[in-house]
Amino acid sequence: MIKVRPVTLFIYGLTITVLAFIARSTEQLILLTLINAPLGIYLGFKRLKILIILFLLGLIGLFVNSLIFANSGIAVLDLQFITVREGAITSFSKVTLRLLTILGAALIFVTQINVRDFIKSLEEELRFPKDIAYALSVGLRMLNILERDAKEIQLVRVERGYRKVPLTPADVGSFLRPLLSLGLERAIWIGIATELRGFALRNPKRAEIKVGVLDILLYSLLILQCLAILILA
Repeated sequence: MIKVRPVTLFIYGLTITVLAFIARSTEQLILLTLINAPLGIYLGFKRLKILIILFLLGLIGLFVNSLIFANSGIAVLDLQFITVREGAITSFSKVTLRLLTILGAALIFVTQINVRDFIKSLEEELRFPKDIAYALSVGLRMLNILERDAKEIQLVRVERGYRKVPLTPADVGSFLRPLLSLGLERAIWIGIATELRGFALRNPKRAEIKVGVLDILLYSLLILQCLAILILA
């Protein structure tokens, strides 16, 4: 089976993230979002459903933040207790589109790579320092463990009579606290185990970058998005 090389996915995801921060107009952000967000969410929804749901719930807080700090300009909607103005809608829309673009690119990357091949590509083809490559590999490997921990926390919540899927800020807090605590403890012991196995003495090999048909297609899509951003600027 022909697959996109890990280094190609890495360059694509990194470049799209940079474009999301560079883009200033709504048209630029809509273009990036429409290309990357639907595909990324489709590929990642089965494996990383809970994280995508938490991301979408976080948009509620983003909207409240826009109402507090950017609610200026022409009135768009009067809700009796508060008036939503043009500035809040514009600010919320741009930040949401930017975050959706980054989310889509990240999900495309995470769901299509093999961690071992990715780290090998970073070290051998892109000549990344082994410390950075290893840190990235640990972070990616932790996603599967994070998914398992999330399911166990959901099960415990159900057994204790709480909602399985966190909906309120209190629910999100009670869900994230044990999840982050477990992640921090694992990170400490992974660091200790790494040093005990002589990581500091390992010397990575070097290799030339290879490009296949799918890599060319993905690079072409990336170039088209870069050109579109320049045209819409």
